[in-house]
Amino acid sequence: MKGIIIDKDGTLFNYAYVWGGVVSKAIRGGFSELGLKGDKLNRITMRFEELFGIDERGGSYKNGILFRPDLAVITIAKMVLASLGAGLNPFKVKNKVFDKIEKMGSMIEQEIDAKEFPGIKELFKKLKDNGYVIGIVTNDCVATTRLFLKKMGAEEYVDFIRGEDSGTRKKPNPEAFRQFISEFSLKPEDVAIVGDSKADMKFASNSNAGYSIAVLTGSGDRKLLERMADKVYPTILDIAEDSVLFEKNT
Repeated sequence: MKGIIIDKDGTLFNYAYVWGGVVSKAIRGGFSELGLKGDKLNRITMRFEELFGIDERGGSYKNGILFRPDLAVITIAKMVLASLGAGLNPFKVKNKVFDKIEKMGSMIEQEIDAKEFPGIKELFKKLKDNGYVIGIVTNDCVATTRLFLKKMGAEEYVDFIRGEDSGTRKKPNPEAFRQFISEFSLKPEDVAIVGDSKADMKFASNSNAGYSIAVLTGSGDRKLLERMADKVYPTILDIAEDSVLFEKNT
């Protein structure tokens, strides 16, 4: 392997560890503005946390819309039913709750300021010391991605970033992969892809990447990821001992 493309959310860190509190606050805030209080507010917040895929207690739900956008139609139908069950107009829920979810990126700088990401800088340095071209491809925006990388101390090691605002089609479309191999004169089979979701593994497959690694810090859906990835690890730090990525050390 000569190049490696890494996802951000759920891959470089546990998704719920960083985003759980933010998502929960956005959901609760939206329903509060719709007039819900007390137990009714708590119940629907917990239900929507499950449907989105994470909660403020650090839990993740493998079929949440954040991890399985391919299940969006079913999940949105469940959200509509939950809204009706709470006596709310689903269109008003969409306008209030989803509007806050879409804007939650503005809350993340304060959130990650108190977080620690041990080992990431050292991993990226090891990859770079072994000659890797390192890319980050995420469905988040580039500015937020750079914010995370700076916090981790890994920004200097990254050669390529594509996000939702890069004008590149989202994963699992292989457009970002093709830009990566073109920019650095690599062959598809010389590039590894690391991610935490079905979309990341389809991205690897659609790109004809040489090697795919899944980590369990996103949805944690081991059974699904084992069917799609060449290798599955508990966290991204475990790839430091991967015999394919670091053949020289074995």
